[in-house]
Amino acid sequence: MKIVILGAGSTGSYLASFLSQEQHDITLIDSNAKVLDQVNRETDVATVLACMPNLQVLSNLIEEKPDLFFAATGDDETNLISCSLAKNLGIPKTVARIKSRSLLQSEMLDIRRLFYVDHFIGAEIVSAHDLFKLLAHSGDLDFEYFAHGAVLMRTITIPLKWKKGDVPIKDLRLPQGLIAALIRREQQILFPHGSDFILPGDEVTLIGETKIMDDLHEYFHIAEQRIKSVLLVGGTEVSLHLSYLLMQRNISVRIIEKDPVRCKELADLLPLATIINRDENSRLLLTEENIETTDALVSCTSNDGTNFLISSMAAFLGCPKSIALVGDPAYIPLFEQAKVIPAISARVVAANRLLSILHEKTILSVNSISKTDARIVELKVASSSPLIGIPLADLHLPKDLLIAVIENHGKVMIGRGSSILCPDDTVIAICSCHCLEQNHHLFQ
Repeated sequence: MKIVILGAGSTGSYLASFLSQEQHDITLIDSNAKVLDQVNRETDVATVLACMPNLQVLSNLIEEKPDLFFAATGDDETNLISCSLAKNLGIPKTVARIKSRSLLQSEMLDIRRLFYVDHFIGAEIVSAHDLFKLLAHSGDLDFEYFAHGAVLMRTITIPLKWKKGDVPIKDLRLPQGLIAALIRREQQILFPHGSDFILPGDEVTLIGETKIMDDLHEYFHIAEQRIKSVLLVGGTEVSLHLSYLLMQRNISVRIIEKDPVRCKELADLLPLATIINRDENSRLLLTEENIETTDALVSCTSNDGTNFLISSMAAFLGCPKSIALVGDPAYIPLFEQAKVIPAISARVVAANRLLSILHEKTILSVNSISKTDARIVELKVASSSPLIGIPLADLHLPKDLLIAVIENHGKVMIGRGSSILCPDDTVIAICSCHCLEQNHHLFQ
């Protein structure tokens, strides 16, 4: 597929590299020559040096017949106007990255129709919601609803006192309507079968009916915790959106931001939060803020190195829960060794959303699973799919693809060996990112 990406910032560059590796034909536009030179050295993508919106540049690109235009700059207005030009020039599908809550939630104007945008990606907002779930459901490493709330995914750490590590999964007598979908053991990722074991210390992703999953902590004897105060480092858009969510739960919020202008903006937008104008790299900052008495710290800057430094120091000083945004999955083991919970950054969220848009006839949604490159995917089974009518046990699916849940006309069923797919079923599957790109066509 031919894709044009506007903006070579952290989001645009990441997406260009990611999609290029999946054999898509990528053209990246930006006004910064140095950034484009770096992209050219590191990835196999075409680049165009230009300021946008630019009618002439887009007109020239039309000759290549692109399939999709994604405006991924940090400026909402530039993204909207560029999508409008691209659509009117004939690019079939347009996608705009939007950071403003007001634009996404506007009731007075249909922004999508007004600017000819087919899809919005509010990556910062989604990232904030993911962080909120880590805080609000603080015993979980990940937490996500599917099938309109009927299905729940939870990733938990099995307590060291777990006494059934020698019992195969098929003999554990897990509650009906629940399946162990993924196991992370040290740096190893397992797609478990009935003969595998759940060991103390494993990070296990379980999927099942929501009413059953709500009692999961009781089955595994995991104590739930309550968060009352949170310190956010970095006054980014993610911090802003996360603050709204936390204060709705009456959770105390403090934000540290080094830019005095941004501090003033945050103070106006968040009158109930405490805004602290300090350099986040200050050696004494966390001790002066009594980090050991704060329930959780979230480092939300746009730099992985800064996030690691701050969050690892907070963990060392005794903060009960230290979380950091991570843009590069290769850094995750480093964060874990420092007892920091890594959270997926906005650019990875944007990549997941764009994947579902690229294959929207089949893929309904894509979400990352905590600390792994695995994905949990909602897929629509087309009437032409070769998988229809054959028991799952006989399908010989790839080892890194597990069909966990099947929704048939509102009825939710756990995927068993005897289960059979029907046309228009919705499937919730766990797979590697590579497997998703290679095998989504099986459901078409």
